[in-house]
Amino acid sequence: MLTRALNAYLSAFAGLNRNIWMLALVSFINRAGTMVFPFLAVYLTQELGFSKPQAALILTSFGAGAVFGTILGGRLSDKIGFYKVMFWSLFITGILFFFPATHQ
Repeated sequence: MLTRALNAYLSAFAGLNRNIWMLALVSFINRAGTMVFPFLAVYLTQELGFSKPQAALILTSFGAGAVFGTILGGRLSDKIGFYKVMFWSLFITGILFFFPATHQ
């Protein structure tokens, strides 16, 4: 029964393009990474010593930044093109990863 269901599932998606499979894999990895957020409040309070209101402010700031960043990214993509928006956002994010290391 289980093998028949698995075969039916695989045959339904067998004709998809390789790029679609890569996009699905990358999206899965991206979404799997978001599973850390429910545990981030615990880590911030128990391991790093933040108070509960501070941890709530950090998580709320992240959520607000995600919402407004999505809106801004969409408008910029419409105005200047998605490639430039993706390139510069990834480039700037890469540079910003070095700043926490300067405060250690």
